[in-house]
Amino acid sequence: MTHAVIIPLFNKAAYITQTLTSLIRQSKLPDELIIVDDLSTDNSLSVVYDFLRDHISAFGHCRIQVIRLTENKGPGNARNIGFAAIHSELVSFLDADDEYHPDLLSVAARAFEMHQLDFMVLNIAFMPGNEICPKLKPLKRYLEPLETDLYLIKHPLLAVSDPHFIMGVGSNVITRSKWIAANRYDSEVQLNEGIDFWYRVLKGILSKVPGKIVLQAGAYLYVNEVPESLSRKKYSHFKQIELPPVIARYRNSKDKHDQLLMGMIGERWYKYALQNLPSNSQKIRFLWHYRHFWAKYLSYLFIKSLNLE
Repeated sequence: MTHAVIIPLFNKAAYITQTLTSLIRQSKLPDELIIVDDLSTDNSLSVVYDFLRDHISAFGHCRIQVIRLTENKGPGNARNIGFAAIHSELVSFLDADDEYHPDLLSVAARAFEMHQLDFMVLNIAFMPGNEICPKLKPLKRYLEPLETDLYLIKHPLLAVSDPHFIMGVGSNVITRSKWIAANRYDSEVQLNEGIDFWYRVLKGILSKVPGKIVLQAGAYLYVNEVPESLSRKKYSHFKQIELPPVIARYRNSKDKHDQLLMGMIGERWYKYALQNLPSNSQKIRFLWHYRHFWAKYLSYLFIKSLNLE
């Protein structure tokens, strides 16, 4: 199966060489590589051009396109623009500071063809500590083994709202391109925009076909925990912390799965805010400002308890 890899690039000069090297080391090379530069202000783009010039033969017949944006609008917008440029059957987004295991693309192509898959979630090795997430044991009630390291996800809309599950971190999804066509990343936000996007894609698949959704274990995606990442960002004022799009989108939804996901993201959001705000005063103001979400959070806990029985 043909496979397109899209890389949104912004100020990752220190990492992009490793990311691109992980692609030319693939046992099955990508068929398309789309790099979308989001108006980098370091020398990221120069590093990319130098790498492509020096290693172009290593990419084989891969169609390579570098798109230079004239306005910085964030990784969601860059991914949307990259997706509009592809023609392959499978697509994945690779962050410019992450890497693929050398066998990932061949493992994915084989699994999609053999099992007629629609959507694959990858587990992640967080570097440099090599912590593997998600852990399989807490998720075993959702997982049915298909082969070594490959699991069918039963009840996927429930699974993705489990706090032990990871989807949308490090762009850890591979899917058939046709399923993305009706969806786009929310380009206005950068907090939990990944899970918002992939959840909508997943719902779209399951609304049309039964869908074969899998978890590919084996740690084929390496996510580098970089100092300037959003998870490590500190804020001076509580209003600087974005409302996650999942909460904004589903705050009035009556759908159980939407409510569960919103509750799980809400819990992470509250903890994230309390960890990254500078003072007790800012933390209290944050909690008071968003006090109307507490009723929905308690509803989430109730629905969650019913689904765990």
